[in-house]
Amino acid sequence: MVFDQFFRAKRSPALTESLRCGLASVADYERRVCETVDGTVVEYCRGGAASERTVAQNRAAFDRLIIRPRCLQRIGGSRSLAVTSFGVSYRMPIGIAPVALQCLAHPEGEKAMAKAARTHGVPFVLSVLSSVSIEELAEAVPRAPKWFQLYIFKDRELTECLVRRAEKARFRALVVSVDTPAPGLSRSERRNPLTLPAKVTCANFVPGGNGANGNGKASQPCSASVLDYVRSQLDPSLGWDAIQWLMSITTLPVIVKGILNRADALIAADIGVHGLIVSNSGGRQLDYAPAAIEVLPEIVHAVGNRLEVMLDSGVSQGTDAFKALAIGARMVFVGRAAVYGLAVNGQRGVEEVLDILKTELESTMLNAGCGTLADVTPQHVCHEVQLYYPSAVDRMRSSWRGDSFRSDRYRTRDRRSNAETVDTDTIQDAEQDDVEQAGMRKITENASERGVTFQQRCIDTAVSDAQPCAETKHHLSKFTVTAPPPYRNVPLQLSVPRGIYRSNTNNLSKCNGNVASACPSDGNIRTARTVINRKDNPQRRFKSHSLQNLCAVSNENCNN
Repeated sequence: MVFDQFFRAKRSPALTESLRCGLASVADYERRVCETVDGTVVEYCRGGAASERTVAQNRAAFDRLIIRPRCLQRIGGSRSLAVTSFGVSYRMPIGIAPVALQCLAHPEGEKAMAKAARTHGVPFVLSVLSSVSIEELAEAVPRAPKWFQLYIFKDRELTECLVRRAEKARFRALVVSVDTPAPGLSRSERRNPLTLPAKVTCANFVPGGNGANGNGKASQPCSASVLDYVRSQLDPSLGWDAIQWLMSITTLPVIVKGILNRADALIAADIGVHGLIVSNSGGRQLDYAPAAIEVLPEIVHAVGNRLEVMLDSGVSQGTDAFKALAIGARMVFVGRAAVYGLAVNGQRGVEEVLDILKTELESTMLNAGCGTLADVTPQHVCHEVQLYYPSAVDRMRSSWRGDSFRSDRYRTRDRRSNAETVDTDTIQDAEQDDVEQAGMRKITENASERGVTFQQRCIDTAVSDAQPCAETKHHLSKFTVTAPPPYRNVPLQLSVPRGIYRSNTNNLSKCNGNVASACPSDGNIRTARTVINRKDNPQRRFKSHSLQNLCAVSNENCNN
């Protein structure tokens, strides 16, 4: 049998009970595949582009998201995983992503995968590089919810022919991949090139696979290397006008797959695309691309309800599906997980994998306090940094908002360092800073040495608690914080009315007639100079070095 070279052990129609023992997760199926399938095929299924950093990022990004459950939500018996997409209702929000040449994993290939999808009532996306033709799959599984994935090739007639064949076979949507201007560079394949057996080909592009173009001529046979053939047909010069052309020649919903950028999502929404699949193709195209789940929030926020947003890449657990749904995805798709089930036990293996994902998703929703998909909201998911280090997140946010004087200080310094881009207002601000600095330097030379020490966090509290003395109630004090000059180690200048003095508890409090030497209405002030103690970064203490008396010492009271 031609598939004997790909399998180390002879397959039985169904796995025995002992063989199925221990297959409780997608990871268990992956380990079983490594034990039963030829290493070259395993590398083809598991591998990614170049150093496979994107593959690892897909898993790590899901792990960084934390589920925050709600309690006592009165779920009752109204639990459901049903979802509606493009007018069709599906039993759960998990579909099967397009995977090329599935007959490498099992002789039944795409047929077994589509039958498993029909059993669970989920969409199955047929790859244009499938080992079963469009017509053959439609004949074998006529009632399965099928979508068709394709590329816009250089030969537009060939592309249009594929669209017509999909429409005739009653596929319900077109998924066009836009993230593949050229095939991804796979180091594992370069080390161990994949040799296709005689009966495993791209059936949609060979004469025996009904792969005729629009002129009735058979399309070019698939070469020995699938990647070489795809490379010859992919068109890196495509633009968004190609998507508009595709939408103009079909009545099927057009879904763009491979979006990882907010700007691209907005363009897709503007031209009228029906849906998006946020995807990095499982890390098989571009190394060091962002994880799909990490860019999902910005894309969902950008397009809103203008179109349906879905996700694939990295989903291998029910909790992964829950996180994506909470962020805003309508559905998620699994590729490698379904292939692992197919390789282990054909159609039954795929059904078992889908059942595992469904059970995990149901359990996660129930324990998180969600009865239906409508109950799953962004409040159920947060990033681990936000949960474990909230103060760090607040500091970062405040620095961007400009809530702290330190951020003002650094921004002013940056403006001074980029003089070529400084506008007129910024130059005036810089000149004002220089004037204030010169004035404070002159004041410091004549000031007395009296120190006040207090915490950074107490500055606002101390100033707000400070009140004018009883004798000066008609002269309301004005407290101002002057932004420091944009130089390193320059102290913050805190202007305090003269009627305030330091108590024994290092707090600012009201003055009395015995201590006060002048009235604040005279315009004389005391200046508290504070600097940052950079040696104490965790606590960031502020030390006030002096509280200068700028008025001549007098024994007269405020009443005088």
